[in-house]
Amino acid sequence: MVVLALIPTLIIVGLVVGTVWISFRESILASPLTLQHYVELYSDPFAYRAFLNSLGFSICTLIVAFFFGVPIAWLAERSDIGGKSVIYIFMTIGIFIPSFFSAMGWLFLLHPRIGMLNTWLRSLFGLAEAPLTIISVPGMGLIQGLGLASVVFVLTAASLRSMDANLDEAAQMSGARFFTVLRRVTLPLAWPGLLASGLYVFTIAIGAFDVPLVIGMSNRIYTFSTYLYVMSNPLNGVPRYGVVGAFASFMIVFALLLSWWYSRVLVQSRKYQVVTGKAYRPKLVALGGWKIAAWGFVLFYLTLSKIMPLLMMIWASLLPYFQPFSIKALANLSFANYQNLNWALLTRGLVNTAILMVTVPAIALAMSLVFSWVVLRSRNRFRVVFDFIAFLPHAVPSTIFAFVALVFALSVSLGAIDLSDSLVLVIIVMAVAMLSFGSRITNGALIQIHHELEEAAYISGASLVGVFWRIIFPLLKPALLFGWLWIALLTFRELTIPTILFSAGNIAFSVAVWSLWYSGSFDAAAAANLIMMALLLPLVILYLRYTGRAGINA
Repeated sequence: MVVLALIPTLIIVGLVVGTVWISFRESILASPLTLQHYVELYSDPFAYRAFLNSLGFSICTLIVAFFFGVPIAWLAERSDIGGKSVIYIFMTIGIFIPSFFSAMGWLFLLHPRIGMLNTWLRSLFGLAEAPLTIISVPGMGLIQGLGLASVVFVLTAASLRSMDANLDEAAQMSGARFFTVLRRVTLPLAWPGLLASGLYVFTIAIGAFDVPLVIGMSNRIYTFSTYLYVMSNPLNGVPRYGVVGAFASFMIVFALLLSWWYSRVLVQSRKYQVVTGKAYRPKLVALGGWKIAAWGFVLFYLTLSKIMPLLMMIWASLLPYFQPFSIKALANLSFANYQNLNWALLTRGLVNTAILMVTVPAIALAMSLVFSWVVLRSRNRFRVVFDFIAFLPHAVPSTIFAFVALVFALSVSLGAIDLSDSLVLVIIVMAVAMLSFGSRITNGALIQIHHELEEAAYISGASLVGVFWRIIFPLLKPALLFGWLWIALLTFRELTIPTILFSAGNIAFSVAVWSLWYSGSFDAAAAANLIMMALLLPLVILYLRYTGRAGINA
């Protein structure tokens, strides 16, 4: 089992070490050591600006995600608001909606030149310039934050659910008002969970690629991810892999520091465990007349994050060119964009995506199960190291893994096999990127299986393979199916890794949609995006039907 765990370990460590290797050399192959790439990086105002944009983008993302995610989580877990199952369903669906879908929808609404709202305001008030714009670092943070509010909701809801309401009641009996209880009792007890979810979301935002790609790159607003993409895929000149490697090495250190802080918060959170067995009785806060305002806040979030981008995409997909809503525009509505789509490109992308959705979850969960067994069942002295390696793909932005894998594929020849044009490379990198999430699922499930069951099987003469097949795997089957569905959905919507590793032979459906947008076919891209959502919906329904609220809460 340790030998099996060493295979993905070597891949992950190789990708991280490869980043540093590239930063000190001209290529991944043998070449003289040099510090020139670091000198170029730290004297490059373009890189400095990209890093500051990444920080600003991540901070704005965090603020927006917390502004919506935390209150909605409190309403769903600690109040008597009705329709909680509806809230859980829509917040869970929000995790699977691609960020580039929302970004495209918001551009149709608030683009300075063609945005529907800006066009109306200019016409109504006779303005020469657009009064609103989404093309800015705060604008990108708004869109990313609306998407990640669902992640904050899931993480915060779990923390609020485990708190004993007797403490709130004690404060109320002492004369404290609602907001005093919230400020002095509820939030301090939830602080470790809030801080952990904040660090988790901030780490995701640092490596985010979708929104900066759709909104920022075409308007020369670069973050770390789009800097990496542009420098390794320049329109003119040769790729500057060494400089990108230097920047990526710096970001790895930055991300590892965030992950170390995150792990320390999780360790210290044990001091705040207040669930006390049979004495634990969650009590809901009666909202009374505030129920309407509470649902208004939830609907406001759903409108901004899902309904408005969806309506904009539907409207754009039915027009020959984008224009604001009017009686005259209604006469131009048709399904021509759907009929004239590049169906050969989309079909090839859909086939490749289907292959990814089958193989990536299977490989990721197989690796996760091996890691979990080594960490939880073996007595290997390095099992803590394996657990750290399994978490590393979350700490390091996936753009870095994809970049190093691409440089390796371009530099190393495997005879007749061209890895840079192969779907195999995308499968490997995506499976490694999903390892962090998969190992959390298998860790949690394997902990619940008592080792006495395995010991009894060993005493009866069963081998390790027999124990896995007859005991561990059947008991883990529900968790593995849950993880497979979740990873498959995330694989379907993934844009980052397939874009970095893009070639004619491995194009994914999400990249096909992006290519239409990048080529200026905005209306065709809107139509293709809606087709992607239509294909995603049955998979989300299948996930919800299987997991129910228990799966959502997991």
